[in-house]
Amino acid sequence: MLNRQIRKNISSVSAVLVLTQILTGCTGLASSNKKPVTLVQGPPITDIFTPFDMALSCLKGQLRHDVNFSVGAILDQTGKDLVTDGGTGKMVTQGAGDMVQSALFQAGVSLLNRRDPRIIESEAKWGIRDSKNIQASDYYVTGSINSLDFIPGGGFDMQIAGVGPSYSQTRIMVGLDLSLTDTRTSRVVANVSLQKQIVAQDYGINAGRFAGHTLLNIQIGKGEREATNFALRQMLNLATFELLSQVIPPNAFEGCRTVIPPEYGQLNLTRSAVALHKYQTSQQLRPQAATTSPQVSSTNQTTVVTDPNKPANLSNKSTTVADKNKLTDTPNKDTQPPKQKESDLIQDPDAEPEMSKQDLIKYISKNPPAPVKQTKVEDKKEDEQPQQLWSANPAVVENYWSTTQRD
Repeated sequence: MLNRQIRKNISSVSAVLVLTQILTGCTGLASSNKKPVTLVQGPPITDIFTPFDMALSCLKGQLRHDVNFSVGAILDQTGKDLVTDGGTGKMVTQGAGDMVQSALFQAGVSLLNRRDPRIIESEAKWGIRDSKNIQASDYYVTGSINSLDFIPGGGFDMQIAGVGPSYSQTRIMVGLDLSLTDTRTSRVVANVSLQKQIVAQDYGINAGRFAGHTLLNIQIGKGEREATNFALRQMLNLATFELLSQVIPPNAFEGCRTVIPPEYGQLNLTRSAVALHKYQTSQQLRPQAATTSPQVSSTNQTTVVTDPNKPANLSNKSTTVADKNKLTDTPNKDTQPPKQKESDLIQDPDAEPEMSKQDLIKYISKNPPAPVKQTKVEDKKEDEQPQQLWSANPAVVENYWSTTQRD
């Protein structure tokens, strides 16, 4: 009897050991510390693509190549930390500046790397690199990810006779601000603020039954949540597109803006959106003005006064010219409605007197704005030229790294 009990225990232990070896092979645990673990191969590596990459690529060729851009500090100002079993960390990415730099490079601008100047600075100090050969940046991008709010969610859990579904939803709202600054004057020439709600949801089915004296409890569920850092990359790409759109004419980015899927991002109240709305409104009014001008000119009658002292052939010639104008239905210059000025189409909403938005757009944009006839102003001189943003070539400006008083 005792031997039979011992044999039963030995067989039970052997079965447990065999099952352990089988589970070890399935889970990837090594049977010995001297043998390597078989690694699991997941999905293949792919390049990162966002819904706003096509809009950024559409801007290639719209900005001048002699205008240099760079990226400064884009910090995590949320103040949120994440505590897990593996340690502590930040809840949002710390590489937002590199994401913006990739977005600018995809837009085809002349980009200077200022993310890690230690190599350039060290080589300049060692005397193996002339700091005067380093190009100076004309504009740089700075900003921060400054809000991360947890929105209370909701859900339900319903069971009838131990069986029923369950569902829950939570949301996180992330916000950021980016600015494009003139390097020479430190003036902000473009700014954008964006926010996004990141959604997470869980749903499943619960079932609990008694099979005799044994309770069977089954739970089947699935969880879905947007990737926080990938959502931030999308926001940064859209913000970069908005910054570049604010410094070029509306006719240059109008076609690129239509490539943005509205279900992924919308820009309705930004400066570029206001400028584009004014431009499209003016374009719609131009055909109406062209159709109403002939009607107004046809109603005007030309009265010819003949002088009895002048020869008759001169009076007949003037009458012939007047009749010719009536037949060709050519609108008179006096009756032609004045068209809206180009500066009114892309005027800065804040209308700062010291900042010329038109001059900024002319400097950065490679393509000139759409030609629009301007009305003559008597109190302005005809030979007056618009003041340019730069009076000197940016390439000959003293370089940042050539300053000896820099810390």
